[in-house]
Amino acid sequence: MSSQPNNAIPKYLQESEVSQECKDLIATLPIEKGWLANHLHQYQGFWHITRQLQGVLSCQKHFNALNSDILIVTTPKSGTTWLKALTFALLNRHKYPKMFQNHPLLTKNPHFLVPFLELDLYNDKDLVPNLNSTPSPRLFSTHIPYVSLPKSVIDSDCKILYLCRNPKDTFISLWHFTNKLKMEGTSTNSLEDSFKKFCNGVSLCGPFWDHVLGYWKESLEQPKKIMLMRYEEMKKNPSFVLKELARFVGCPFSKEEEDEGVIDDILKLCSFKNLSNLEVNKKGKLSSGQPSSIIVPKYLQEDELSEDVRDLISTLPTDKGWFVNTIYQYNGFWHVPRQLQGLLNCQKHFQAQDTDILLATQPKSGTTWLKALTFSLINRKTKYPITLNHDHPLFSNNPHALVPFLEFDLFHVKDVVPDLSSFSSPRLFATHLPYVSLPESVKDSDCKIVYLCRDPKDTFISLWHFSNSLRLFKGANSLKDSFDQFCRGINVGGPFWDHILSYWKESLLSLEKPKKKVMFLRYEELKMNTSFVLKNLAEFLGCPFSKEEEDEGLVDDILKLCSFENLKNLEVNKNGKRPSGIANKAYFRRGEIGDWKNHLTHEMIDQLNTIVENKMAIFGFKF
Repeated sequence: MSSQPNNAIPKYLQESEVSQECKDLIATLPIEKGWLANHLHQYQGFWHITRQLQGVLSCQKHFNALNSDILIVTTPKSGTTWLKALTFALLNRHKYPKMFQNHPLLTKNPHFLVPFLELDLYNDKDLVPNLNSTPSPRLFSTHIPYVSLPKSVIDSDCKILYLCRNPKDTFISLWHFTNKLKMEGTSTNSLEDSFKKFCNGVSLCGPFWDHVLGYWKESLEQPKKIMLMRYEEMKKNPSFVLKELARFVGCPFSKEEEDEGVIDDILKLCSFKNLSNLEVNKKGKLSSGQPSSIIVPKYLQEDELSEDVRDLISTLPTDKGWFVNTIYQYNGFWHVPRQLQGLLNCQKHFQAQDTDILLATQPKSGTTWLKALTFSLINRKTKYPITLNHDHPLFSNNPHALVPFLEFDLFHVKDVVPDLSSFSSPRLFATHLPYVSLPESVKDSDCKIVYLCRDPKDTFISLWHFSNSLRLFKGANSLKDSFDQFCRGINVGGPFWDHILSYWKESLLSLEKPKKKVMFLRYEELKMNTSFVLKNLAEFLGCPFSKEEEDEGLVDDILKLCSFENLKNLEVNKNGKRPSGIANKAYFRRGEIGDWKNHLTHEMIDQLNTIVENKMAIFGFKF
C-alpha cells in the first residue's frame, strides 16, 4: 500500500518538514511512542513531538524578548485556551470596549489571537517571523518548559503567566484531546496505556511535575516576573484572579471599571459557554489543522469528577464503552463516568416528595416522547393549556429541557447540590437509573414512577445509532461488536433485562398496596393505542381527562403536539443543543416499531430472543 501523501496529513502530525539541524539532533535523542504523533523525543529532559521540537530550536535561536512582552505558559490541557482569552480581553479592553459587538474573540479562536511561539510562529524550518508589527505589549504563549525557554526571555523583564492544573484532570483532558486528533483509521489510545505513560513522565512536554516545578521554583525567586496560577482557583474565584492578573501585568482595573461591570463582562465574554458556542469555535480550524472545537463536550468529560467518584471508579469492573472509552459496573449495572457522578450525588442529596412524578426508562426506549406527553398532560389545566399555535413550551424547548434527568441534568456537578425549591408541584423528573440505584427517598415516599420499556431488538438498534452519533473520535462501532456487548448486558443502563425486571417486580408489588406506585408501560402499546394509554396515564397521575376535555379533542391535541413528526421538525430540535453538548436532533431518528428487521440477521434475532426469554420468562414477563 502506498504511503499517505504528506498534504493529506494535517500539519500538527507532519514530521517531514523539519530542518537538517533538527533531524541531526533527533537522531541523538531518547525516543518513545507518541500519544498523537508517531514519536516523542526527549530534549533537555522533556518530551516533544517532532513539529514542536523544530519550533523550540528555532525559537531558542531567533526569538528576542522585549521587556514589555507577556508570555502565557502552560502544560497542554491546563486551561490554556481560557487564559489566552482572558488575558487578551484584559490587555485590549480599551481597544475593544464593546465586548459583545465587535470583539475579536467573537470571530477568532483564542489560539489565533495569542499564538504559540514554538507551534505557530517559529515552526517553519526556513522562516524567521517578523514580529515588528506586533503592538506592545506583545502577547505570546508557549508549552516550553522553563529550562528550554529562549535566553532572551530569561534575561529580559518580560512577564510570565504560568497556569497549572490538577494532574488527574490534566491527564484525562490530554487523553481525550489526543484521541480526538488522531487520524481516521488509527486506533485510539487506551486509558490504561496512556495513564502508564503519564505516570512515567512520557507525555507532551512532560514530565508533568518537572514542568510545573520548573516555573514554581522560578516564581519563588522572581515573584515580579512570574505569576503562578492554579486552574482550580481560577474556576472558584475568577473575578479575584482576573484582578490579580491585571495588577501583575500592569493594567489594573479602575474603580469606575469595576462599578461598570467590566470584570463581569470579560468573564462572560471568555466563559466556556460563550466561547464553545461561537461559530468559529464550532466549525473553524487552526493553522495547524486542529479543529477549533477542541473542547470535549460535557457528555464525554471525565475531568470534573469528585474525589469520591474517582476513588470508587478505581475499584469497579470496567469494559469498553459505546461512545465513551470506558464504562463502569456499579450495583450490577453499567454507567458512563458522568452518570456515575450524578447517581452518587442523587442518592446522597435528592429528597423526593409524595407528589413527585419520576419517569424511568432505559436509553432509547421512548424517553423523549414520554417526557413530552407527561409534561403536556400534567400542565394542561394550570400553566400551559394545550395550544397548537406555538405558545406551548414544547415549541421552543426540547422535552429533555422541560423534564430534567436527575443524574444527568440536576445532580451531575461534583460540588453542587441543586436548589429545587422553584419547581412547582407536582415536580416532574426523569432517570435512567435502575430501581436498585434510586435514592432511598424515592423508594420510601409516595411519589409516582412511570416506567416505559421497549422491545430489546428496537432498543438495541436505536442505542447503536445514537451511540455512534455521539462518538467524538472517527469511526463507528460495528453492529456485530455492539450486538455482542448488548447480549452480554454491557451497555449504558444494562443489562437490559435486569433494568426492566427491577421495575416490573416493583410494579407487581405496588398492585398489592393501597396506592399504586409504579405504572409499567410498553412502547409498542403506546404506539398502537396512544390515546388509550394516555388516558390511563392521566388516571394514574391523578389528573384524569374530563368528559368535556375529551369531547373538545384535548387528547388528540396533546397527541398531535407531542407527535414524532411535530417535535422532530421544530427548529429547536433541528438545530438546538443540550447543555451536555448533545444535539437535539440526535433524539429524533425514526421512532418506529420493527426497525430491527432492517439490521439484524436471523441468527442475531434468534440469539437475542432466546437470551431475553431465558432471563425474563420465569418472572412472567414476555415481549
